[in-house]
Amino acid sequence: MLKRLSFVVFLGSFIGFSSLVMAASDSDKKTERTLTVQGQGKVSAVPDVATLNVEVNQDGPELDPVLGQVRKQMSKVLEAIKGQGIEDKDVRTEMFQVQPKFERDKRGNSQRAGYSVSNRVSVKVRDLKKTGKTLTAVLNAGATNVDGPHFEVDNPEAAERLALAAATKDAKAKAQAVAEAAGVQLGDILTLNPQNVNWPGPIRPMMMRAMAAAVPMAAAEPVSVGEQTLTGYVSVTYAIH
Repeated sequence: MLKRLSFVVFLGSFIGFSSLVMAASDSDKKTERTLTVQGQGKVSAVPDVATLNVEVNQDGPELDPVLGQVRKQMSKVLEAIKGQGIEDKDVRTEMFQVQPKFERDKRGNSQRAGYSVSNRVSVKVRDLKKTGKTLTAVLNAGATNVDGPHFEVDNPEAAERLALAAATKDAKAKAQAVAEAAGVQLGDILTLNPQNVNWPGPIRPMMMRAMAAAVPMAAAEPVSVGEQTLTGYVSVTYAIH
């Protein structure tokens, strides 16, 4: 009976001690102090690619002649593009559209009046010095609409990594400043969350429309590349002591 009582007392003491240790552990977790900061990093990148959207559009009463005219004009446009040293891999058809045109007669009935045919290609100019010459060449070759140039960075991932690295350094500097002002010390990084990278919004490019009787352009159109500033963001949580 005495042995059994001793065992019960020992077991009860052990359970009580375990509960105390667990409670202390839970208390430590609840009182862990942290500091979370947001970092921001800016990087400037110079665009190295220009994109032109070149379109040939024609209207007419009969479909076959219009198709033939668009085909002929686009062939000349593609030859002009090739003449600027642009490779086939950098020229892509974006849209080919045949759209019936209708008009109403005196009685208000809708009747087919002809067709509108459009063929648009996207042209990537890697030698930016040729952007103006390419723009002039496609207009002289018969392009009816040119949208562009759109300047962009061909390998944006490299610039984005630099922006996130700068944001991480900024977060560390902010955390150190806050910790010093608060009289605490920074500990280990508990969480590090890279967030989005913002590129500047696209600048509205020039839109050029060639008229059927337009005088051929003798000089290359002047264009300016400039630079783009992107901003990266990170969130970092530090332990503090």
